[in-house]
Amino acid sequence: MNVLISNLPGDVTEAEILEILKEHGVPVTELKLNNEGNADQMTAVVELDTDHAGAKALASMVHGKFWKGRTLSAQAMTIFTGEGLNE
Repeated sequence: MNVLISNLPGDVTEAEILEILKEHGVPVTELKLNNEGNADQMTAVVELDTDHAGAKALASMVHGKFWKGRTLSAQAMTIFTGEGLNE
């Protein structure tokens, strides 16, 4: 499952994001940062070794957290794969 964290400062590093998540004991398998052309704001897509409930729990812990002068936004990402259809 993935969690999208947004409203991060533009100079944030992967190590800083991992430190935030480590506080919550999150099993991160991959982390991708993207500023989507806006140098002042970064987003992070965090891939977790957990189910949807675990991703939602993490998102609720991070969402609204005030960090480095910003209020973070986080949400569990639901990706439709179509798997299981037409069986």
